[in-house]
Amino acid sequence: MPSRAPDLREYLVRLLGSLTQSIRARYEAAHDDGRPLLGGHRGNPAENPENTMISFRSAIAAGCDLIECDVHLSSDGRLVVIHDHSLERTTNGTGLVRDHTASELRKLDAGHGERIPLLQEVVELALGRVGLVIEIKQIPFQYQGLEDKLLAMLRQLGAISECAVISFHHPSIQALRALEPKLQLGILEGARPIHPANLIRESGADVYSPHWGATDPQLVHEIHAAGGAVAVWPVDDELAVTWCKYIKPDAIFTNNPVKVGALLKG
Repeated sequence: MPSRAPDLREYLVRLLGSLTQSIRARYEAAHDDGRPLLGGHRGNPAENPENTMISFRSAIAAGCDLIECDVHLSSDGRLVVIHDHSLERTTNGTGLVRDHTASELRKLDAGHGERIPLLQEVVELALGRVGLVIEIKQIPFQYQGLEDKLLAMLRQLGAISECAVISFHHPSIQALRALEPKLQLGILEGARPIHPANLIRESGADVYSPHWGATDPQLVHEIHAAGGAVAVWPVDDELAVTWCKYIKPDAIFTNNPVKVGALLKG
């Protein structure tokens, strides 16, 4: 039996991925320029429904260096992009994401007629345009096999170097580090730990990603001294931007990239 011809779209995505700037290179270039990377937190939710394709496209158009999305597993094992474990806040559906198939989830309205994206769609959109930061939602529920499925997809699309994976669930980051040394990884924190550098060492993370209000100059210094980068969230107003200009993180994630991008340049 003759072998199947390669899928043209997959080939083009792989080719594009091989020509793009790695996410590590984006951090290094921004550091050399003396500016933080601008990240669209769930895309551009100030203007579009969060975690939808139109929101991600809008963030890219607004000049973001990075876009961030949230990932769950559907009941049939597909990687789907939505923030909450439940459907009620952002869609017209009910119940838990994990209890629905991808087909069922894709029929829901995620705002203004938008659909819940598959992660593959978001990866393909980002390649060659922006770095993609993927938050895996492993707390309070844990999806068995999510890390393996995610890595398989990123490898298939040639997207390892252009993506980063972050999580509040540090054991997932440890597991990913063992599985793929080349993938950029980050840990999320909502409070100010006593020894933040220890957390990135123990987890194998490259990036420490705290709430901006739980960040201070000493924390940034400690993470940098440990060889890591600092990416804060969600920076949405003038007060937060002013604080970030003082503490100098490596990346800033915002729900309003148009407004915050302008404030960072001011």
